[in-house]
Parts: sequence; structure tokens; C-alpha cells
Amino acid sequence: MGRTSALRTKGAAPDKPRPGLDPALRSAVGRLAERAARQDLAAFADLYRLYAPQVLRYIAARVWNEEEAEDLTNTVFAKALAALDRYRPDPAQFSTWLYTITQNTVIDHYRRRKLPGLEDPAPDLESVLDPHEDPEGQVLRDEERKRLYQALLQLTPEQRQVIGCRFFFNLPVSEVARLMSKSEGAIKALQFRGLARLRRYLTSEQEVA
Repeated sequence: MGRTSALRTKGAAPDKPRPGLDPALRSAVGRLAERAARQDLAAFADLYRLYAPQVLRYIAARVWNEEEAEDLTNTVFAKALAALDRYRPDPAQFSTWLYTITQNTVIDHYRRRKLPGLEDPAPDLESVLDPHEDPEGQVLRDEERKRLYQALLQLTPEQRQVIGCRFFFNLPVSEVARLMSKSEGAIKALQFRGLARLRRYLTSEQEVA
């Protein structure tokens, strides 16, 4: 997939958090994944269109540069395509499997490049601004991304994982519990505490601003 594919997702309005997939949609995704595993590129393209916005939002909240987020999104789907013959729908649903690839891709990105965190000085603006885009709009978008990243840093690793699974990939509580080897009650508690901490941080940021 070229970068232009990921770019198409930028114009879409962000979805409201809707953890969990409708059973009918989950079944349809499962059938698409089975077809894609048999090298059906049309089915894989449908999966890309369905999940690319979620993957891009997840990654964009964890890296500084929008172009890097788009490149990493394409890397995720390249890895998924290469590994589809090993995908097994039981016990993991496709979104759980894709989440694992996405999370590992972001981790590898930081390990490979030994990148600094957002608490370090920002890069020179000329190196990150797109000359073909409104500079003010891009700066505001980068500020929002930085704010969300810093908010996520306030969470524990387990809280970040739960929030990522539930609100970026829309995984149901039962699937997150299986992925993290925890009870559903523990996942609900992590989600509640994580959201409360995010709310407190973002509210305090607004008051300061």
C-alpha cells in the first residue's frame, strides 16, 4: 500500500468510541480475513479500508510526526499481508491480531531508531511541516497529537493497553481480557481508572490554557 492510501483516511471524520464490533460485522470481518488468507487481494483491500483509520489514529497518538504515522500504518498492513497465511480466527478475532501487529510495529519503531519521547525538545518546525498544507492547521494538529500523547503517558502501561484496545481498535472486554490474560472485571477496572486519569489530565490542561 502506498502512502496515498493512508492519506485518504485523514479527511474522514473521526469515529466516536464504540468499543466492540456488531456480531454481524465481526462475522463479515472473519470471512474477509479467511478470504484474504487465501491471497484474495480484494478481501485484504476491504480489510484495509475498514481498519486503516483505526490503525492510523492509534499510531498517530504515539509518534510525533504525521508522516511517520502514515508510513508505520502502511508497514502494519504490509506485515499483516505477509503473515495472513498464519492467521487463525480462533481464538483471536482479526482486530485483536491486527492490534498486536500494530503495537509491535510501534515498539520496534522506537527501539530501532532510539527515538526521544515527547518530553524532549520538539524538532525544528521546518523539518516536519508539509509545504503544501496550511502551516497553522498542521501546527494545531501536531499540538493535539502531542497533547494526546502526553495524556496517554499519564497512564500505567496496562491502562494504556486497555484504552488502546477498547477505544482505538473497538475490542470487546472479553477479547481484551483474553489478550491480556486477565479477568473481565480487571479490564473494566483498568478502563475506568485509565479514563478517569485521562479526564483529570485533559481537564487540568484546559484550565491552564
